[in-house]
Amino acid sequence: MYKVRDLSSPLITMLFFLALLASPAHAGMDWTTTANFQTEAAPLDIAVSIDGQLTYVLTTGGKLSIFDENGSLQETMDVDPGMDKIAVSGLQPAGIPPKVILANSKTNKIQVIAISFTVEINTKGAPFIGPEDAPVELVAFSDFECPYCSQVGALFDEVVTQYPDKIRIVFKQFPLSFHKKAQPAALASLAAHRQGKFWQYHDLLFANQKRFAAAKTIKDTEPIFIELAQSLELDVDKFNKDRKDPITKKVMDNDIIDGRKIGVRGTPAIFINGRKLQNRNLQELQRMVEQELAKLKKGSN
Repeated sequence: MYKVRDLSSPLITMLFFLALLASPAHAGMDWTTTANFQTEAAPLDIAVSIDGQLTYVLTTGGKLSIFDENGSLQETMDVDPGMDKIAVSGLQPAGIPPKVILANSKTNKIQVIAISFTVEINTKGAPFIGPEDAPVELVAFSDFECPYCSQVGALFDEVVTQYPDKIRIVFKQFPLSFHKKAQPAALASLAAHRQGKFWQYHDLLFANQKRFAAAKTIKDTEPIFIELAQSLELDVDKFNKDRKDPITKKVMDNDIIDGRKIGVRGTPAIFINGRKLQNRNLQELQRMVEQELAKLKKGSN
């Protein structure tokens, strides 16, 4: 028969405490203050964007302030002063527009506000039409194999006609990965750009989009691109050399990188002075252009 040990003995007690000391300790916690910022009025509620880069602070008096991850104030906007709760949604890098959801806990009123942040776009060296110093800059990230991209040309023509001295249109390459003929078309357009005929070649590519898109292989697009170059009386030897030049590909790749940085995921992606055009129609485009012109007029007064 087994004997039951007396657990109250000094030896057993000492061994018990030694075992406790030898067991793993709970993990500690370190913390670092990453930002400090001050609001002008008392905060009512706070929300943080999904990526953690923006902090939205709703304060008394109907003010919404937006701070970056370093605590620098980015924007301030007036909202319904009765709102006292806030939430945010959206993820701009993923192409999901940010929204602010406000609530009044007393009246149960809820309001959803779509926000359009201004982004900086590198347009140095990119092809453009219109005055170089135009107050409104329209930047289009486009894909020559994208059927929707071929349709916005008429929209651009209309807005240039309406604002001939006020707007310039900049083209940025953004060939989508599943459009296999889009990259060689982009390189061909950049080669034409080196001979000063980007926009003429741009128009011909979209006019012949179905032809080169239907080619069985990328190699089968070669005669089409050369034919278009000849129709514009380009130096074909230079054209062929330039479109295969690593520098030309670097320009295209940099455009893609620039687009991804500001959340471009599909085409056409159109920005008016850094603000994304959500609805691709003439009325919305006119509205945004007028807003930009009004801002400039107000700033000059």
